[in-house]
Amino acid sequence: MNIKDIQYFVKLTQLKSYSDTALYFSVSQPTITYAVKRLEREFDSELIIRKSYANSITLTSAGEQFLIHARKILRENDLMQKDLLRIKTDKIKMGFPPIISDYLIPQIFDQLNDSHLLPQITPVRSGSKELLDQLYDGKIDISLLGTTSFPNVANFDFKILKTHQFKIIASDKRKFEQPLSVSALKDEDFLILDSSSVHQTIINGMIERYSVFTNVIYQTSDYKLLIDLVRQNKGISLITETALHGESGIQQLELSDVDFPPFYLMLVYRASTNKGPMFHKLIDIFDTVTDSANN
Repeated sequence: MNIKDIQYFVKLTQLKSYSDTALYFSVSQPTITYAVKRLEREFDSELIIRKSYANSITLTSAGEQFLIHARKILRENDLMQKDLLRIKTDKIKMGFPPIISDYLIPQIFDQLNDSHLLPQITPVRSGSKELLDQLYDGKIDISLLGTTSFPNVANFDFKILKTHQFKIIASDKRKFEQPLSVSALKDEDFLILDSSSVHQTIINGMIERYSVFTNVIYQTSDYKLLIDLVRQNKGISLITETALHGESGIQQLELSDVDFPPFYLMLVYRASTNKGPMFHKLIDIFDTVTDSANN
């Protein structure tokens, strides 16, 4: 079975056209036709029915089943190439969500430096949702993540480093009688982190259940800017306590009738990764900040 034939087949099912597929790969149209025929001969099954109009195609039942496996094969082939490149270059591409990395890295910086790992790490800074996608696609090798749930992917391994809580915050210039009912927040101006953050999921749940966060006056991907705006009494917000470490001028509002889900600080990597000494050392260093309650 030829990987190139599988690539042609998968792209053909997307473009629905032999000529467009050939154009995409800069090959002749017969090249695509022969690739499909080779696959059909190898598996003794008709995979594609070619229609007479508009150079269109449709898959047989066997073709639909083959497509499921073909996508997996191409993904594994892509991951294999990226993993081998990592081993060859002796570098680890690591995801760093801003809030989590700004909180954790100062705690282990000296260990990373003393272990000579800092030059070996290529940092990728993005939101947790985007980093999880990049980890799945093999674009990064390991990542810190902030999430309210465990990764629902069978080939991921993860360690819970810390378990934090979400907080409603306001400027300490404001006066509140605490604890508050969530209904007391309905007329407040809200500042929120944008959709690249897991915070958005919590906010959407509060909008649906309690009809709060309906007056959002500003969204940003910069959590430090958000905290600074709250400090200046421009509005109130929801954020994980992870971001509040060492912050002044901020008060945390206690709600009597809302239970937020935990916010897990995780280290996540693909189970299939050949970790090696450097990779294991990196995991061991992050393990030193793990809450004892998580063990």
